[in-house]
Parts: sequence; structure tokens; C-alpha cells
Amino acid sequence: MVKIDRYRVVARFARLFPDPAVFEDQDRLVERYLVQNGLPKDKASYLYQPEDEVNPVDDLGKPAIASGAASFRFQGKNIMAEFMPNASLTVEYYDFGTGLSPEDHSKLWKRQRIGEMSFQLRDFRHETSGLNLTNVPELYEMMKKQSQATSLSSIELAKMPEDAFRVTVAYLKSQLRKSAEQEGLEVEVYAARELSASEKSSLEKRLTRESTGSTVYVILSKPSDLMKIETH
Repeated sequence: MVKIDRYRVVARFARLFPDPAVFEDQDRLVERYLVQNGLPKDKASYLYQPEDEVNPVDDLGKPAIASGAASFRFQGKNIMAEFMPNASLTVEYYDFGTGLSPEDHSKLWKRQRIGEMSFQLRDFRHETSGLNLTNVPELYEMMKKQSQATSLSSIELAKMPEDAFRVTVAYLKSQLRKSAEQEGLEVEVYAARELSASEKSSLEKRLTRESTGSTVYVILSKPSDLMKIETH
């Protein structure tokens, strides 16, 4: 059983400018914020956001609209830029093992500054759950010991909400790749639900069992031997 911490943060900006810290590469917004406020970079790989666009809303919950312009500090210079007044951002993310406690996360968000902008922390929520997930280092070692040049295995992520499923697949992929790269190996991770019928059939034949909507395939190999999913 692996413990996973889920966080939900609502940040309200009196003036929300088009700062790249917020609007570019949004699936790493949380990572940028926490690293900016002291999280070691090597711990950031344990943070995962659902790959959903973060859209600002006004106090009525409607899409925020730029309705003014003012001086904005950007890359050491003051520039004129449009801003959205009284705009709030809601961000959700998962912590798979940074070592930060919920209290640590709360303290970091209470610093209330991202990029060049200040905000008010309007809401901070945390919940902990356990995932019946294979121990990643053990899975990697087991696959590495298989005699085949290319090792194939599958994991079932059953009874998991969609956003948790997606970030768990991302977690598996990054952690397995981290181990593999240290030994000159390569890893591919595929969610069965995202494969075509022919791709799933190819992998099912190799494992001699059918996949489900919760199946995740893991392929470990040497760079020159990397198995490609057959589509014919």
C-alpha cells in the first residue's frame, strides 16, 4: 500500500497579470511554486498535477476577463500589461513522497507569492489515501531479472478516480525511467485505456491475458531492443 496526499489550493489575485509562472507549462505550476519557496528540486519529481488547464475565475465563479492595465514587474523591468481583477485559481495536485507534511505544504502556500505576483490563500485542503500499488523499486528489479531481452509486465490500478489514475501512471513512468536511466535501460509505460484495439491485442497476446480499463503496461529493455507496440 502506497500513501498518496492530495491537495487543493485556491489562490485569489487582486490583479492577475499574464505571468508565465502561472500561464505557461501549467502542469508544472505547483512544482515551480514550491521549488521557488524552498522545495529541493530533486523532490519535485514526486509532485503531480492532473493535466487540466488552470483557468482563472472571478468572485462569481465565471471566467475571469482582463479589464484593466497597469505596471507589472517582469524579468527585472516594469512593463504595462493587462490584468484580471479579483481572479482566483484553483489548483489540485498529488504528493507521492516529497517528504513534506501537510503542515509543510500549508506553510509554503501561506507565503502567497508566485512569480512576480502576490495572492491571498483562500482555501487549502488535504486528504490522504492509500493506493494498492506495486512497490516501484521491487517491480523494476523483478523486470530486470527476467531472462528476456525485453521484459513486459502489467499493473492493475483498480477503483481509482480518473485524475488519480492519470497522475499515478505519470508517477510510475517517471520513477521507473529514473531507475532505468541509471543503468542504461529504457522504460515505456502505457495505459491500456489509451491504446488502440490492435495495440492492446498485441500486448495481451504477449502476456496471455486480457487487459481492463485499469491495466497499465510496463516495458523494460535495452535501447536497441526497445519493444514497439505492434499495430498490424
